[in-house]
Amino acid sequence: MKFKSVSKKLRLAALLLIAGSAAAFAQTGEKTLGVAGGFASHNNGGYMDLYFQYTVAPHVRIAPEIGYVFRNEGESAFIFSTDVHFPFRLAKGFNIYPLVGFTLNSWNPEHHDNYTRVGADFGGGFDFYLTRNLKLTLQGKYSLMDDCSGGFIGAGFGYIF
Repeated sequence: MKFKSVSKKLRLAALLLIAGSAAAFAQTGEKTLGVAGGFASHNNGGYMDLYFQYTVAPHVRIAPEIGYVFRNEGESAFIFSTDVHFPFRLAKGFNIYPLVGFTLNSWNPEHHDNYTRVGADFGGGFDFYLTRNLKLTLQGKYSLMDDCSGGFIGAGFGYIF
């Protein structure tokens, strides 16, 4: 009798462990491809970028992006960033995340030589899951680098696959 009781408890514990692991794994592997745009404070202009997000673990997402800052105040730029997001669910269909990362900006002033800077990104954002395969992202980050630091505030739409 005792053996059956212990065996049932072990099976229940194993089942709970597998279910918990499956729930954690379901959070990983999410991939999103999207487009975003907004305001870049370095030249007080607009920007647009293409981003990819890949959730490598629960609460850890890698997010590379490539974009363009439109010419304003005599400057435009290509931007390349790889950020790490740490998303946490606040409510069903709504996540919040802080972010850190690295950025490379190649600025093209109108009457000077181009210059490229490497720096660090700090910021955060919100994800709103509109459907199972579509989400809206609102994000703000500050790119800290020599001579061309600035903030990026924007919104984007992503397709989840």
